[in-house]
Amino acid sequence: MPKPKKFKLAASFKQLQTQKAKLDAARKSQQHRDQQEGMKKPTKPIRKPRFPYTTSNTILLIGEGNFSFAHSLATQLGTARNIVATAYDSSDIVDTKYSDAREHIAAFEAMGGEAMFDVDATALGRTVGLKNKVFSHIVFNFPHAGAGIKDQERNVISNQKLLMGFFASAMPLLVKRSANGKPVAGQNPTGADDDDDDDGRKTSTRSRKRKKQGNGEVFEFEGAQATVTYSDNAVERDEPEQPEPVAAPGQIHVTLKSGPPYSLWNVRQLAKDSGLSAYSTVPFDLDAFPGYEHRRTLGFKDGVSASENHEIRNKDPKIYMFVVRQEKPVDGAGVRGDEEETKRRRVEAMGPRLTIDEKRKRMMEIFHDTMEPYLLKELEKIGPKQKGIVSQTVKDVVQSLVDDNMVRCEKIGTSNYFWSFPSESALKRKTRLQDLQKEVLALETKQTELEQNIEQAMLGREQTEERKSLVEELTEVEQLWNGQQEELRQFRECDPELMAQRKKQAVVAKDAANRWTDNIFIIQGWVRDKFNMDPNDFNKHFGIPADFDNL
Repeated sequence: MPKPKKFKLAASFKQLQTQKAKLDAARKSQQHRDQQEGMKKPTKPIRKPRFPYTTSNTILLIGEGNFSFAHSLATQLGTARNIVATAYDSSDIVDTKYSDAREHIAAFEAMGGEAMFDVDATALGRTVGLKNKVFSHIVFNFPHAGAGIKDQERNVISNQKLLMGFFASAMPLLVKRSANGKPVAGQNPTGADDDDDDDGRKTSTRSRKRKKQGNGEVFEFEGAQATVTYSDNAVERDEPEQPEPVAAPGQIHVTLKSGPPYSLWNVRQLAKDSGLSAYSTVPFDLDAFPGYEHRRTLGFKDGVSASENHEIRNKDPKIYMFVVRQEKPVDGAGVRGDEEETKRRRVEAMGPRLTIDEKRKRMMEIFHDTMEPYLLKELEKIGPKQKGIVSQTVKDVVQSLVDDNMVRCEKIGTSNYFWSFPSESALKRKTRLQDLQKEVLALETKQTELEQNIEQAMLGREQTEERKSLVEELTEVEQLWNGQQEELRQFRECDPELMAQRKKQAVVAKDAANRWTDNIFIIQGWVRDKFNMDPNDFNKHFGIPADFDNL
């Protein structure tokens, strides 16, 4: 068996150094050639802001605040004649809430837009200005009920009702689409971009022109030109006709922030239950709407609201796009009936919504059944699984029990532990019952004493003829007394005692005025001697009149 060759470390190290030197030389040579040839490092292409609207769309904006979005949208399109912007508040309330609203409205209307007020998103069909109108896009940016409900679950429900009402109200105002995909007669298709606008420009992105030039043709496509030359043997073929573009369906756009509580609204499921289908979801790109300033429902308030769109810039807002779902005809109950049955079973499985008292009762059952202390995180996991309490409301329920001394809370180390034992709870209830029984006994004793006092006071006050005549006489004397007192009040200005009192007060006031006058003269003399100031300059500087003197 041959002996293995010895590994020569020095030779291997020298070989590696040689290879590294060659690589460094090749890299430097390549960099030198790149500099000579003027080659530049490829730059990352700049993404253009996503702008989902065109001048061929007819757009209805719902829930505008300061109308900055309507102004920005019209500016980007170059016109506002295809936009109707509405606000839930009246014109006066909009001016009060948003100081910049009037400027945006004036600019928007100057571009041909129409601004409407007192428009309820859940009752668009009752708005007179929207009668007999249809739109290709109905947009509701950052909807919020503005109810000010602190309980998260009830707040979510109020906003879900708002969205459901909006979907039902907006669907009749969308452009209709027939079975073959073409717009219904009398309605402008959303996707028909082949008409010229009022400036004579082509609004279509698919417009194409072709001109004959010598032995070839010149094609124009989206502003670019290309010349194609044919050989003499080439056979000219007719260009096949392009298929007619299919009209896009009317769309409902809802823009929401990402994350809770907005993710709890479940806008996609709400739209599905309303008869809509998800069309697309795209980011709400703030760079596509320069000049837009997000505002809350309550208006812009210093210390509460944030400027420069800080409230939505880091919230990853998205535009949820929906279209009316095209129902397929089925026989009998069919698929549609199966969907309704599945929906009904899902609702039944969820059970009725719990009231706050029911949540408190079920939370107490968790403590009493196990008789163990819990962390809040543990309760948030156990509550939904065992008692059907929504995890987001567990904290509020537990805190209400702590405030009522039904659950104890102690901080051990860095964690808060919650517990409640049946014996402890029963003892507290027994003590509370005894206190209430003592209060009831004391009130009953006081009531008995008052009844006895009333009976004693009524002795000797029985209704007799003599008592009746005395009461009438007393009433007449009281009326005479009141009349005389009123007459004295009328002649009070001539009362000698009052006049003497006022003379004494006048003497005291005169002495006080002369005393303060002397003090002013003393200060005037001190300033004159100290700073060599003329008395007239002193009086002029301190507003003292020239006839100022003792009374």
